[in-house]
Amino acid sequence: MIAALDRPLSTVLRDCTAIAHSHSEKSPFMSCLTSGALNSAAVADYTAQLWFIYVVLEDGVREHSAGSRLGVFADSRLERVQALEQDLLGLIGPRWRDCVLPGRGTLAYVAHLRRLAEVGDETGLIAHHYVRYLGDLSGGQVLARVLRERYRIGPDGLNFYDFSRIGSRECYRSDYRCRLDLLELDEVDLSWLVSSANEAFEFTRGVLGDLAERHCVFSNRI
Repeated sequence: MIAALDRPLSTVLRDCTAIAHSHSEKSPFMSCLTSGALNSAAVADYTAQLWFIYVVLEDGVREHSAGSRLGVFADSRLERVQALEQDLLGLIGPRWRDCVLPGRGTLAYVAHLRRLAEVGDETGLIAHHYVRYLGDLSGGQVLARVLRERYRIGPDGLNFYDFSRIGSRECYRSDYRCRLDLLELDEVDLSWLVSSANEAFEFTRGVLGDLAERHCVFSNRI
């Protein structure tokens, strides 16, 4: 049975994750970072945590991209791993792989994404895909400006935020939401999609919490 919605699915998903989204945006680490109160080491650490996450997410999406649901969203132009590796090279240097470690929150997030991929949970993967990439295409662009202006990070450390391959970000976001709206989900899958998206924000809060513990004590330094 297909769930009957009185609003587009993209609107339901946005509204049902609004609180979790706000909590992530207002986390202590993001507040410190966007205020310009941290340093380049914090930026590099944040970038490294993203790398651990996107490696697993993108592996899972590629593995199941032939699926009838996930295939609608899988798009190699969105993939961020190579861009993150270029950024880590610019932020840390050629031996960056020897210098980065996943935090507790990152390990939990990565383990969850691996489980979704292992069982072929396309709906769960779509939820994480939605949270990560639509965030990168919107709020991520604001963060890129902060890193450029307040931390003097050059282009060699901001590849992650460059989505020039997709053309207009606004048009892409609109098209992505249209694809969401065309999904045919029963009530169980709809509930799982929403809860998984909220879970993605909660995992993100765990990652940011670890980063706050490591870096926000240096909030008086740039």
